[in-house]
Amino acid sequence: MPDRASAGWRDPLRLYLVLAPLLYLAFALLTPPFQTPDEHQHLFRAWQLSEGGVIAEKRGDLIGGDMPAGLLRATEAELGSLAPHAWRGAKPVPWADRLSRATPLAAHESRSFANFIGSAAYSPAGYGPQVVAIWSGQALGLSVENILRLGRVLNAALAFALVAFAMRVLPMGRNVLMAIGLLPMTAASAAAFGQDGMVIGCAALLVAVGLRAAFVRPWNWRDGVIAGLLAAVLTLAKFVYLPLAGLALFAGRSRDFLRPARRWQPALTPLLAVGAALALFLCWMALVSGLTAPMMPGRPLPADQLRYVMAHPLAFPAAFAYTFRPAGLLDQTLTLFSFGWLSVGPVALAWIAGMASLLLVALGGTGAGPRLGWAWRVWLLLLSLGVVVILSFALYLAATALGAGGVDGLQGRYFIPVLLPLLLALGRPGNAAKANVPLLAAGLMVFANVMSLSAIVQAFYI
Repeated sequence: MPDRASAGWRDPLRLYLVLAPLLYLAFALLTPPFQTPDEHQHLFRAWQLSEGGVIAEKRGDLIGGDMPAGLLRATEAELGSLAPHAWRGAKPVPWADRLSRATPLAAHESRSFANFIGSAAYSPAGYGPQVVAIWSGQALGLSVENILRLGRVLNAALAFALVAFAMRVLPMGRNVLMAIGLLPMTAASAAAFGQDGMVIGCAALLVAVGLRAAFVRPWNWRDGVIAGLLAAVLTLAKFVYLPLAGLALFAGRSRDFLRPARRWQPALTPLLAVGAALALFLCWMALVSGLTAPMMPGRPLPADQLRYVMAHPLAFPAAFAYTFRPAGLLDQTLTLFSFGWLSVGPVALAWIAGMASLLLVALGGTGAGPRLGWAWRVWLLLLSLGVVVILSFALYLAATALGAGGVDGLQGRYFIPVLLPLLLALGRPGNAAKANVPLLAAGLMVFANVMSLSAIVQAFYI
């Protein structure tokens, strides 16, 4: 591993430790409450969990639960409606007016049913910081808006810690993870009330632990426990990222797991981690199996879409190919630099700087550490592709019109957890700690964040 003392400000971990807290906090406080995707739905679900309600309630095509009236008032004041998946435009409100919004929560106020179908089936695994924020906020007498801000800050702290720990563990590619951790959408996701920041951090740490087991030291009980816990939390929060737990499926320390000296040998630890996580996920899905309804008007039930896929086996492959054609890939990268409810941006200068930073760490040197052989690169690509296919199929079933020609609901933020294995597979290895790649990449990402935050301020306050 590189000597961080001699690397100084060219050390990617040091750059991340200094810059990320400032950027995450800026997104948490400058983005108005409820103005990140599905944020009010996540607040409702976390509130339900904070009161001991583990399984949501279904009423016809509505899925949710009874919420304090203050939560509904605060949401309507900011968004204009409680609709789960309505389009939310960015409307400027003067600083004083927006920041003065502070909806109180009376001790025994009335309650009303809220439909939060987009988050109702999520397990408690992804809502730890949010529930702590709700309990703490109630004890301190905070307003709804400030409880949400507190939850954002706690989420950001958890995501920051997970990515920092992953950078310490990662045996190669620290430049890549630094750039991913400083990506504006990573900061925006970490500093939201949903689960994305935790998912990004858990995915990064799971990849780092797996690569350490493959290249630095064999699996031991401590790493096995960490991998198992990460796989379980990640799968219960967003099951589509489970393939990442299989990254170190091959035992031994080798640049190429297919060379004759190291015959193919599956490692038991990741197999157990994947198996246990999958079992937990299936148990949770059995508990919430009755919570099915169309995600939005005009969308089928997942079971109906599945029946269509079985009757038309080429429908999903055709939709997948159309969605990820070159123009579709460009659209996905643009949503990485769109904020609010994808109503702010894409921010052109942030896109240019952010993509340049990612290309720099991939082609200019991923960082010090063992070099990946061709077989490892292929394996990383296959795992990344597996996540993308599972993610796309899940959204095809749940959020896409029956028999549509493309996959609806995909957003660039969903692909952040696979950027690390993908860029390691495609990147150029090298000890960039002796060059200026980390510093230049971090500088580009800071510029991208400043442009993104400026666009958010202009859209919501000016």
